[in-house]
Amino acid sequence: MKLLVTQIVGALFILLLSAQVADAAMPQDSEHAKKTLEIYTKVISIETVQGKGNVPKMAHYLADQFHQAGFNSKDVQVIEKDGLASLIVRYRGDNSTNTKPILLIGHMDVVNALPEDWQRPPFELTKDDKYFYGRGSIDNKLGVSMVSSTFIRLRKEGFVPTRDLIIAFSGDEETGMITTRMLANDM
Repeated sequence: MKLLVTQIVGALFILLLSAQVADAAMPQDSEHAKKTLEIYTKVISIETVQGKGNVPKMAHYLADQFHQAGFNSKDVQVIEKDGLASLIVRYRGDNSTNTKPILLIGHMDVVNALPEDWQRPPFELTKDDKYFYGRGSIDNKLGVSMVSSTFIRLRKEGFVPTRDLIIAFSGDEETGMITTRMLANDM
């Protein structure tokens, strides 16, 4: 199990590093940069905190983005449970290497943020000349946005991986982990 987790973390690091290297060579007004910022802005604005019931809203928003990019409906699943949701996206490969899929994981929920405790609005993506701000701007809505926009970009460019790539975003990692356990044990 430890080896599998290490492989998953390594694969995610390589995917994100590849996206960052590719983005570093791209102008900030590229289609990919704009799409990433669009997704990032939207997901920060969705208050995916415990008790608000907004995780399904975020999962369906992301699912719509994948559908618009050409992902087949059988490869994009929003699984709702107890007012929460998980998102699973399968990017089908050609299996030319006859290897197991790579799983990329993340979570869509965030810890609550009271506006009076923040200098900036917590559920609005804001920035200065160096940083982005907003609840989840690092943990983990940036990662969710980057992985999602990279899958969308690769699909639009016609890329076919040598093995399946699978996204599994849980909906309550910060609290009860119901969807996390569901993804780990039932999928």
